[in-house]
Amino acid sequence: MIMASKEYDEESAKEWFNTIINERIESEEIAERRRQEEIQITELKRQEEISERKRQEEIELRKLEYEERKRKDEMEFELQKIRLGAEGRSLNTNSVANQNVNSMQIKPREGDETGHKIINCVTKETNQSSDESLSIRLVGENSDESNSFLKKAKINNCANVQALIDTGSSCCLLKISIAQKLKLKLERAVNKIYGFGNQKMPALTSIGRIKVDIEVDNVKAENIIIYVVPDDAQSVDLIIGRTWLDLPHIAYTKTGNRVHIGYHEMNYLETFRLMKR
Repeated sequence: MIMASKEYDEESAKEWFNTIINERIESEEIAERRRQEEIQITELKRQEEISERKRQEEIELRKLEYEERKRKDEMEFELQKIRLGAEGRSLNTNSVANQNVNSMQIKPREGDETGHKIINCVTKETNQSSDESLSIRLVGENSDESNSFLKKAKINNCANVQALIDTGSSCCLLKISIAQKLKLKLERAVNKIYGFGNQKMPALTSIGRIKVDIEVDNVKAENIIIYVVPDDAQSVDLIIGRTWLDLPHIAYTKTGNRVHIGYHEMNYLETFRLMKR
């Protein structure tokens, strides 16, 4: 009887012990499942946050792109007023409505009537003359608005010269005295250069051309063709046009009364932030 009781106690103890082990294993499995579920929920939340952040960044980027286009349009509009003011004309509502700001971007004529209205084709004067259309805007020496677009520029890493940023000019122009002062090698190139709004008579004729490096606001472009003109052709040392401004690595915008220039290679948001300073 005593032996039977001992055997029963041992069996009961084993059964009880196994029950405890099984319950512990089951509890650990439940805890692991919960832990995995929490990990999955956390990961899903993280992915959702990343997606939302990307969406917000995309929205912000599009806003910045819109603001940049708007500022460029405003800058083009200001330049147009300067040009018209230099010619003794005013900018009225009808002229604004009938003139798309983008039409101020100078493009070569193709020998027909579909080219830019304010530019005529340039005829060859010498063997070194080019057939490209060259245009400038005429800015009065006392124009207060023109000061908004004045910058200091370096030519071939030399001393600063006074430069005018002109998004409506298809070329860059330099005074002959500055070219001589910097001892730049002049290549003969006689080209007719037309002023804004004049389709018949060229505003001036270039003396020659040079190929140099131009740097503005620590933004540099190399091997830029500049046309050299007489000193009395312009009030500033250098006019910087689209041959420099439209290069792929250069970005520019206007905030308030200031023109900002930066690198396109930089992160877009960072570039825009630096421009706004």
